[in-house]
Amino acid sequence: MTAEELLQKYAEGKRNFAGINLANVCLSGMDLRGIDLSRANLVEADLSSANLSFANLRQANLVKANLMKANLNHAMLLKANLSEVQLNAAILTNAILVEVNASHAFMLEAVLTGANFNDAFLRGAIMPDGSEYIPESIVDDTYFK
Repeated sequence: MTAEELLQKYAEGKRNFAGINLANVCLSGMDLRGIDLSRANLVEADLSSANLSFANLRQANLVKANLMKANLNHAMLLKANLSEVQLNAAILTNAILVEVNASHAFMLEAVLTGANFNDAFLRGAIMPDGSEYIPESIVDDTYFK
């Protein structure tokens, strides 16, 4: 599906796009609140500055996606693959990131207040303060308050 087709169907009220293939698609700056992109292929998709608040991205494949400045407030990212994703300055307030693979993700200046990273794989991730994630450092939950 192309970005234009997705946006047309979204404008018509459709919200369930589970399993869709949007690899390399540009949805930058789009308002996609409440969309269901569970199990979607979003590899290298451009979702920078997109509003994905309350979106269902459960088990989505977001490898190398651009989510810089995206609004993921209350988003469901359970078991999503966020490996090498760009989340710089993204808003992940109260997002569910349980069991995500966020290895080598870039989260510089991201807002992680209340985000749930239980059982997340964060090795090599760049945290909001610019430090590289060290496995034992999750004990210091400074980023999640």
